[in-house]
Amino acid sequence: MQATRTLASAIASNDNSFNLVRLIAALLVVLFHAGEHNTVAPGPDPLSALMLPVADSGALAVDVFFVLSGLFITQSWMRDPDLLRFTVRRVARLVPGLLVCLALTTCVAVISFSPRGMAGLADPAPWRYIFNGAMLHWLVYIIPPAELAIPDVLGGAALNGSLWTVYWEGRMYVMVALIGAAAILPMRRWMMVMSLLLALAAFQFPTVLAGYIWEARLWSLFLCGMLLQTLAEQVRIGVRPFLVACALLALNSTRWLDLEHQALTVFGVNLVAVTLALWVGSSRLLGSRWLPWRHLQRHDYSYAIYIYHWPVMLMLKAVLPPVGIWAMLAATLAIVLPLSVFSWHCVEAPALAYVRAKLAGRRAASASSAA
Repeated sequence: MQATRTLASAIASNDNSFNLVRLIAALLVVLFHAGEHNTVAPGPDPLSALMLPVADSGALAVDVFFVLSGLFITQSWMRDPDLLRFTVRRVARLVPGLLVCLALTTCVAVISFSPRGMAGLADPAPWRYIFNGAMLHWLVYIIPPAELAIPDVLGGAALNGSLWTVYWEGRMYVMVALIGAAAILPMRRWMMVMSLLLALAAFQFPTVLAGYIWEARLWSLFLCGMLLQTLAEQVRIGVRPFLVACALLALNSTRWLDLEHQALTVFGVNLVAVTLALWVGSSRLLGSRWLPWRHLQRHDYSYAIYIYHWPVMLMLKAVLPPVGIWAMLAATLAIVLPLSVFSWHCVEAPALAYVRAKLAGRRAASASSAA
């Protein structure tokens, strides 16, 4: 599985394994929440128990997501640094699947888990919840808790507690566009300089962007992905960087019990996870001859798994007898995996294909008129 090609070559190819990395990360988040939401012994899942108090499986998976997001979103801007087209592509990636998820899960929750049943859909609250969620709550700094739940539905619990990272993802898209639009150097060099500067500022000057991006951990990891993209033509991630990351983590492992959340220790855990993710993602892991693998290389189910699993788990928790972590995980995935296939093939991929075709047509028309 050792990578012999550069990160840029892997990203540009159709035989990389980044969809597998995203899928594993999404499943780790589901595992983490199954530990929290099971009704027999709520608590950390077995993987999280090995890493506490430094990290947990959910946070580690989200961290990997944000590094990969910084990597690929920066690539999108650098390939086509046009503000309007960048915005349209990003909206097409996030919003259609999210809108359908919110509409479907909200309607099921209102009909099945509210006193009024079907009549509850006549109230404005469910539709306001769907609309605000699909609009990413307009990327405001503080989302009122009342907007994250519907009164009397599932006891007034937040219907989709995992979406907070999607809102931060949207904010980071805005930052990439602003950074790119302000370029005063060649784009690759500019993005490199700004990612380094803002990563330092996130910790040295925490009030920088404090009114818009306060989540320093996720912002810094996203910036690491940005930086990796600017260096992708030189970076090769194989077994050696992974072993070095493991060695650095081992050097800090004896401090875990005494220094909770110490920055260097957290850095070590993330370094191992991100290095492994980049190594696996850059590799031709299972070869192109295995049919299920070729299918996964072309289709990304991770986003739908991530956005559907919380409401599904919440509703299962309300109807199932007491179940442990593995039963909750299995029941959730039995519903979420088919939903993720539906979401990708019927909503997300068609929306992306439509937008790409429209943008390509407009660019071709502009080029011909200019000629």
